[in-house]
Amino acid sequence: MSEEKKVVAMEEEQGELKRGIKGWQVAFIGLGGVIGSCYFLGVGWCIQIMGPAVFLAFGIVGVIVYGLMIAYAELLVNLPRKGSFVAYTNEFLGPTISCGMGWSFWFNWVCYCPSEAIAVAMVLKALTGTDSDIAYVAFAVGALLTLTIINLCAVDIFAKIESGLAITKVIVIIVFILLAFGIWVGIWGTPDSAVLGAVEDGFKGIGVNFGHGSFADDLFPNGFSICLVCMVVVLVTFQGTEIVGLTAAESEDPDTAVPKACKSVTYRIVALYLVPILLCILVFPTALGTDETPIFSDIMKAYGFNILGTVFLAIVLVAAFSCANTGFYGTVRAMYGLSVEGLAPKFLSKVNKQGNPKNAVLFTLAFMWVVLILGLISELTGMFSSLYTMLLSLSGFTGTLAWVGIIASQKRFRSKYVKNGYDPEKLQARVGKNSGWVPWFAMIAQMICLIMLAFGDIIDPEGNAGGGTTVFIVACCAVGFPMIGYQIAKKTGKLRDANTLNSGEKTFDEAYPPLNK
Repeated sequence: MSEEKKVVAMEEEQGELKRGIKGWQVAFIGLGGVIGSCYFLGVGWCIQIMGPAVFLAFGIVGVIVYGLMIAYAELLVNLPRKGSFVAYTNEFLGPTISCGMGWSFWFNWVCYCPSEAIAVAMVLKALTGTDSDIAYVAFAVGALLTLTIINLCAVDIFAKIESGLAITKVIVIIVFILLAFGIWVGIWGTPDSAVLGAVEDGFKGIGVNFGHGSFADDLFPNGFSICLVCMVVVLVTFQGTEIVGLTAAESEDPDTAVPKACKSVTYRIVALYLVPILLCILVFPTALGTDETPIFSDIMKAYGFNILGTVFLAIVLVAAFSCANTGFYGTVRAMYGLSVEGLAPKFLSKVNKQGNPKNAVLFTLAFMWVVLILGLISELTGMFSSLYTMLLSLSGFTGTLAWVGIIASQKRFRSKYVKNGYDPEKLQARVGKNSGWVPWFAMIAQMICLIMLAFGDIIDPEGNAGGGTTVFIVACCAVGFPMIGYQIAKKTGKLRDANTLNSGEKTFDEAYPPLNK
């Protein structure tokens, strides 16, 4: 059989992902992966633990996200791949590291998506007013079943549903910004003294959270060190932005749509986070923040908008389902990418007639059901009182490693690009002027956050850090075990040959041959 026929036969056997995602949908899918229940519930917890310093924390992470996205855009523009970020880590960092990062990214969402299903059940239980454990379990199971159905459909159906949910969340956040600003300047809202204490009517200024002691004490009410430890939770509230890159294989015009979305989604995310959080600090005591109810809902009720408080509670339902839906999509495509790269079983790269990696969906779903069952048991028995926070920290650690891998791949790409005699200024012209130093800052800052998580139980033995040391150990195992498994398979000769390049793709050396030879 000729080489040409071999390629055709392989493509017919394996199939290719369907290109059914429009350019404008790519950006909203990225937003959908970010604005989940963690945005509404996790932000409240961060505000309580960090105090007003939470604004600085989110500002720093905003810069990190910017560095991540321009690094990813640079790779996507100059060396397109269908294997998501796994393709880049495999080519530039080696298969062993890529295997660890790819499987940990999969592990990240396998743990996080069921937690979003549990969040859906919690909100539905609160909205319906039922105390039935049977109803609670039914809500959670129903949420995960719905996610399964959507992700087994063609990708264009997923894109339409997810972009619609993302638009809904953005509109609600904009409404909150307008209402909270009006409360701050005294246009509307009556403070509930039973909740807020002695808060003066009219212009609130910064008296809600400042003026009780020194500026440093007010800024860091629980200390500076706890802010460093909990930065991983702030990182996880932004996670999902990398899913923009995962849509590259299935967008109609990836060369234009994906890099544009990578850059534009950064500014949108910063605006949708920093402005609302600043307003929260201006009108609501940070000590009242909690992960049990959305802080946006608590603020509305504290100022007499009870109906709107219920609406903001209900939006968590949309946010949780949307984020889980996008996360499900992203982790399945990451598993597909691992299989394409030869770092996961071959059957996981098979695609059905609708262009959907069905085997990867079912494989991922099986593990999500296990996590969901364990989560429901822990919720109903009270086995893990801080389960939600621990899942956030675990997701933050493993997800952040994927970000580090993307940036490290971009740095390795640039190094080889210059070594082969090319001008890096041409890369900057295509992506952005800051694609050199900002990713360096982003990578170093993330590594510091990951290391600090290991000291969580030492710095805060009362448990506010969400079991940092335990999470650190479990997350390291999630990364280390796949790497060990890969090395064992390599030494025993059980690795399979994989055609890592799709039609039209080139290796780095093919795309940028040395100019000095």
